[in-house]
Amino acid sequence: MTNMHIEQPYSPVALKPLLLCCLPESGQQPQQALISLPALFASPQVALSHSAQQRGWLRVLAGDCPVYCQSDCERLILKLNSFDLLIVNPLSLNTLAKFALGLRDSFPAELLWQFSQLGKPILLAEEALPDDSTAMNPHLVRIYRQHWQTVTGGTVCGFNNDNIAEKAARMIRSKAAINRQSVAGSRVFVTREDVIAASESLEPLRVPSNAIITDIAREEASARGVVIVQG
Repeated sequence: MTNMHIEQPYSPVALKPLLLCCLPESGQQPQQALISLPALFASPQVALSHSAQQRGWLRVLAGDCPVYCQSDCERLILKLNSFDLLIVNPLSLNTLAKFALGLRDSFPAELLWQFSQLGKPILLAEEALPDDSTAMNPHLVRIYRQHWQTVTGGTVCGFNNDNIAEKAARMIRSKAAINRQSVAGSRVFVTREDVIAASESLEPLRVPSNAIITDIAREEASARGVVIVQG
């Protein structure tokens, strides 16, 4: 029997992100979305909301990376599985609300829904969330905070410029840990530590169909919102 939790040397492999840019209420400029990405990410490809495209962001970003617009939606959906994660920056409050409510009536909302179905990590820019100093109606602030609580958890989490590099490094280490190949003919023993590693990678914990999952591991998975996929 093979225990899944065996320390492996950390190998800094770049993650391949899809960067989704919405038109923010904060007035953020398009270049800031690219500057904030640390070196642990490969050069991103960008999906641009219709409103951001109308505001002239396509002209600014197209010289730095491949950019997909609303008319490219079907073509981009066909290749979503080639990306390691989706980074939404800037995140508009309108897109946050649609994601929380399960709406798919815009390019960003459809991409978020499609990516969530793949069970891959989604990072949402925390900067979009209104704080106590905002001039926004307090009732709306509560609603948007509730939307944030609804969508975050499992494969979805927030990020800011101070912690995105750390999150990327943890994802790389955790992906390496949970993607180890087990010894041929042996059974995998899934522990609480494996669930924690999967939680940090923001991905489902995929294990062989004959894996033995401890009760403590199942409890940890339920508490952390980690989906265990056997097969």
